[in-house]
Amino acid sequence: MRDIENFDKQQQPERSAMQIKVTGKNLDIGTAFQEYVESRLREMADKYFNGVTSAMVVVEKQRSMFTAEIVMHLTTGLVMQAKGQAGEVYAAFDQALERMEKRLRRYKRKLKSHVRHRGKKAVARHAAPSFVVAPEPEEDADVALAEPQTADAAEAELVPTVVAETEEHIAELTPGEAVMQLELQEQAFLLFRNAAHGGINVVYRREDGHVAWVDPGPCRQ
Repeated sequence: MRDIENFDKQQQPERSAMQIKVTGKNLDIGTAFQEYVESRLREMADKYFNGVTSAMVVVEKQRSMFTAEIVMHLTTGLVMQAKGQAGEVYAAFDQALERMEKRLRRYKRKLKSHVRHRGKKAVARHAAPSFVVAPEPEEDADVALAEPQTADAAEAELVPTVVAETEEHIAELTPGEAVMQLELQEQAFLLFRNAAHGGINVVYRREDGHVAWVDPGPCRQ
C-alpha cells in the first residue's frame, strides 16, 4: 500500500493553467497525494485536449473504504464527472481517473470538435429554482376511508411540502451536446434547453443501454 506522503515528486510534468482543488472528508489530504492528483489530471487533460478550466477532487473515507469523485469543467461549459471506490485512497482516485479517461477516449474527436465549434462562446446556463419535497407519510387505510374530505382539503393534499429550496442552472445545448454531456457524467438523465428553439428537453439512459431524447418543442406562452 502506498502511503499518502510517499509519492515520488521527481520529474513532474510541466503544469497547465488548469486550477485544481483537492479536498477530503473524514480524512486529511497530504501534500504528496495532492501533487499526485494534480500531476495525473494535468497529464490527462494535456493528452486529450487543451480546454479544461478547473477540476475538483473530493475524497471521502467511510469505515475502511475510500470514495473519490472527480469533476472537470471545460472552457465551453461542459462538465465531466467520475467516481471510484477502493480500500486505498490512491486506488480510489486511479479508478475514478480511469473511468474518466475511458470516456475521454470515446469522445475525444467529438470533444475537440465541440471545443473548436464553440470557440470562446461558452454554453449558456439558465437559473431555475429547485425544490426538495417531503415524502408522503403513511396513512391508515381505515381512517382514510372513514373520513371523507372536502374539495379544498383534497386539493391541498396534492400540493407537496417543500423542505428546502436551491437553484439549478440548466444548460442550453444541442441534442448532440446533451447526449455527450450525459455520457461524460455519472447521472441517469439530463435536463437542458434545446439550443434550436429554447424549449425544455430531456435525455436519459434506457434500460437497454440506449439514450432516449424527449423534445416537446418550443415553449409556448
